Amino acid sequence: MPGPIDLVVPNNGEFNLRNQAVDLGPRGISDYLGFGAYLADQSVFWSTAERVLLLPAGHDPLWFADVHDALGLALPPVVSPRPRTSRLLTDLMHDASALRALRDALGGRPVRLLSWGATPELYLLVETIRSWGQRVDIDGVTPENDWVSRYLDSKLSCLDLARDLGVPMARSITVADRDQLSGALAAILRRHPRAIVKSPYGVGGQGSAIVDADATSVANFWNRMYDDPYLRAYPLIVQEFVAHAEGIGCPALDFRVVDGGIRDLVLSAVTTTRGHLFQSVNVGVGSLPAEVADRIVPLGHRLGAAAGALGYRGWLCVDLIAGADGEIYLTEMNARRSGAMHSIGLLEHFRSEPDLTLSSHDLMVVRGPAPVSYPDRIRPVFQRAWAAGLRVYPTAIRGLAFPEPMMALVAAAPSAVEAESIVRDVLAQIDGSAACSPAGLGATA
Repeated sequence: MPGPIDLVVPNNGEFNLRNQAVDLGPRGISDYLGFGAYLADQSVFWSTAERVLLLPAGHDPLWFADVHDALGLALPPVVSPRPRTSRLLTDLMHDASALRALRDALGGRPVRLLSWGATPELYLLVETIRSWGQRVDIDGVTPENDWVSRYLDSKLSCLDLARDLGVPMARSITVADRDQLSGALAAILRRHPRAIVKSPYGVGGQGSAIVDADATSVANFWNRMYDDPYLRAYPLIVQEFVAHAEGIGCPALDFRVVDGGIRDLVLSAVTTTRGHLFQSVNVGVGSLPAEVADRIVPLGHRLGAAAGALGYRGWLCVDLIAGADGEIYLTEMNARRSGAMHSIGLLEHFRSEPDLTLSSHDLMVVRGPAPVSYPDRIRPVFQRAWAAGLRVYPTAIRGLAFPEPMMALVAAAPSAVEAESIVRDVLAQIDGSAACSPAGLGATA
């Protein structure tokens, strides 16, 4: 009997819309689905086992062939449903032709389903494949424990876990209406120079606002808060803003919660702008100082055990802050795969070199009028890099057609400094501000 096959399902757009408590509005929904499609292509790197990819329509076949060739991998089958709603699984379940193609690609084999996170549509897909007579193993939470996925994805769960486990968190007040928010913000700012107002939800730093203890900053917050749909929905959390330790970034842990504990724990350090908006992430053993890693790994095991005791299974991401005061603070957990997952997949691909560190950048602006050509502008730079033996890959290029063109890329090297340097040099060549020679790529700053 043939062995199992991976089915990769990057349902991140639908996952980010599953919380009905927040009304994102038509524009917000469209933006999240569009951005979800942009980053869905990074799922190409989640697994290098034999697999079938479910991707939004419109991936670039030349890019797809290039990255597989650079990694020495065979091209896997891709199924893309007709984009009726831009919701990947909703569209699949309404596309008989795509379902037939998926069934043929899976070939009757046992399926290991790798998804971004749990949604009702995902469970419907699971039951559909099982109705074809195939076994399906979900590498995530099962329907009967779906509630814990939603619970852990809320920042309110961190308040509970921090209390129960004795994990440090910044002092906070949870509020249920505008009057409470006004009073809580004033109270926090009387005792602390800076506050952060957070929705229990939000993605990539959206749903948060930093407020300083001066009249102008407070007035600006009230004037702008309703521009963010996450801040229009209560409850909200008002928290003392923790000053970050210099040169570390925001530590994070990704791991799988399994029966009896956790597995596959990976360290990372997130770089933010404006104190809370995601910019980039370094992944691997070199992403954090050893003394920080030694402190947060046991914390990851404790939090993973607590999540597992509630019935959670699957990938979990824990976000932390290394405070300037020397303390490690819990900020949030994500009950799903994280933006580090394609880097984690590459670490597994390069598992014979366990000391590698990857530097991943999802929002890199590419100079020039839209659309930017992948064959003409982007591909030649990466081809030179690959010829020079560098491990750097474009992970998402649909953004080259955005009004402000952007792309995502990741580099692997023996250290975070070297990986970041490779990224900078590749981008400089793409933008035409560096010499287009292999020797110029990967030089340390």
